[in-house]
Amino acid sequence: MANAHNSRPAGGEEVNLEIDDTQSARILGEEGHQPPVLVLSRDAGLVETVRKAAPRGASVAHAPDLDQVADRLPSLKPGVLVADTASTSDVAALVAQLTQHFPELVVVVAGKREDSASLMQLTAAGRIFRFLLTPLSHGQTRLALEAAITQHIDLKAAGQRQSSGGAGETGGKNYVMTYGALAAGLLILIGGIWFGIKQFTGKEAPVETPTATAPTEQPGGVPERPDPVQAELALAKEAFDQGKFLEPAGESALDFYRSALTLDPESQAAKDGIRSVVDKILVRAETALTAEKLEEAIRAIETARTIDSTHPRLSFLDTQIARERERLKLTQAAEVGSRVRTLVAQANDRMANGRLITPANASARDSLVEARRLDPTDPNVVQSIRELSALLTEEARKSLAAGRVDEAQGYVNGARQLGYAGAALATVERSLADATRSAAPAAAGARRPASAPAAAGPNTDALVAEARQRLADGKLIDPPGASAKDSLLAIVAATPNRPEVEELSRALSTRLLNSGKQAMAAKAYDRSAQLIAGAREVGARYNEAGIAQAEAELQAAREQTAQQTNVVSAATLKRTRTVNPVYPESARKRGVEGWVEMAFTVTPNGTVEDVEVRNASPADVFDDAAVRAIRQWRFEPVERNGQKVSQRAMVRLRFEQQQ
Repeated sequence: MANAHNSRPAGGEEVNLEIDDTQSARILGEEGHQPPVLVLSRDAGLVETVRKAAPRGASVAHAPDLDQVADRLPSLKPGVLVADTASTSDVAALVAQLTQHFPELVVVVAGKREDSASLMQLTAAGRIFRFLLTPLSHGQTRLALEAAITQHIDLKAAGQRQSSGGAGETGGKNYVMTYGALAAGLLILIGGIWFGIKQFTGKEAPVETPTATAPTEQPGGVPERPDPVQAELALAKEAFDQGKFLEPAGESALDFYRSALTLDPESQAAKDGIRSVVDKILVRAETALTAEKLEEAIRAIETARTIDSTHPRLSFLDTQIARERERLKLTQAAEVGSRVRTLVAQANDRMANGRLITPANASARDSLVEARRLDPTDPNVVQSIRELSALLTEEARKSLAAGRVDEAQGYVNGARQLGYAGAALATVERSLADATRSAAPAAAGARRPASAPAAAGPNTDALVAEARQRLADGKLIDPPGASAKDSLLAIVAATPNRPEVEELSRALSTRLLNSGKQAMAAKAYDRSAQLIAGAREVGARYNEAGIAQAEAELQAAREQTAQQTNVVSAATLKRTRTVNPVYPESARKRGVEGWVEMAFTVTPNGTVEDVEVRNASPADVFDDAAVRAIRQWRFEPVERNGQKVSQRAMVRLRFEQQQ
């Protein structure tokens, strides 16, 4: 018995209102358990979810559709019905049919998102108690069943209160007679009040129609049906507060907010909730980015983008990711440079030990092929390949002189694989071909007369004309096998003392040097190296000074470009002096933390200059303090080839308050 007392001040009468709430307890006591739950569905997963989510003591019966269980309904007496829209073609008709025979039956409908509009109307009209989106989540289903069972118990208790109140003196009278007597008494009472007011005031009192308020009255103790959108929002907030932003699937804050938005596409609370989930995900992305966990940051950003592609923080974080990728490329470039230097040193050691092309995967050729794959423009790689090619050519000549034809052929093939095509190698190849022919069995009558080789020799006049024409056409070293260099080398091999050799060699080397310098100016260093190498191959004896100068200029240009683009981590350099930045007072007071990423140049004397802020979070908070500190740092000078050089470096300074 719950009592609600409304007491007037002294002199007034005390009104004692009593609300009887013992009916619900009596119902549970009589039944001894929770009311049964009936599930109409062909989905085994849905049925299993309902079984697991049902309150303790509540039995769960299952049937694929209403026809299969119609005969058992009177004995089953379900208190809650869970109906799957996939098991019935007309939910409204099904609900009307069942509630007509079972007024206290509380209906929960499970349907797909496309059913939301029609189910929302049934809920608003009071035809169904709650509807759930499939696939069902355990948490939503549990809360819906608990509320539905409570609603059933309250409805049944309210019906028993009405039955006991109407039985009074007549016992067996029906509800119609009871309500008729009440209505007649109410009319008499209102008439008496109206007559008294008219006698005392002389004015006519308005007569209120008794039925004006009757339709709005509800049985005592029956709660209003809950708003399903608010229920979803409450579940979403609970999950959000527990940090369940994306997981577990079906019971995360994002899932609940999306469910609420499906029920009410205009719900601003649902939209704001989804945006708050995205905010949390982007905070994770920024944290990962600060910790230099690029892959994790990208994964979080892309997750946020799939949820809300219009979030204003995405463009900023995309810029941060792009900068981080650029920094990573620079770091990788430094690692590649280190690997190339190691391979070149390894190749030089193997050449000194005579391991030119053998053993497999452990020869000088293997090291240089890998180094060239990593960085074909590195001058040390180019020079080492040139030296190895010369060694292979010499070894081929020695092997051939000793009669080891197969061994000589292996050295020649190794040089060709490196891209070498020098005149010395061509000479060895011709000798090798002659030796191979001499070693072959002679067939009867197959040998030519002694004068035949001379008659069959190359037409040098034609070769000279061909070389001049290719020079005029600009075919200096390309295409391979049909260039001016190829024609000149053929002339030298056939008649090295021919007077046109020097003329053509000087002309071709000069053209190659000019073209090499043009490529160098365009920063096409690989092409420039090819052209200058071609000039040395055909005209070293005639233009050594000019070729050497061009090679030195190419080396200097490469080094200058490398200094501008080769940015290393400051951690790889040895610091001789470090100055900690001063924490900005305004940031300290506000509890702001962050980081600043900077690039700077270490000069040949170890000082720092050209400090540049590349990235910062938050922006423009710690920049000045970080720059002032870096400018005071000092390093040991960087040396290359015995000379102190400038080196570009990067560093990230973190600003964190000590706890």
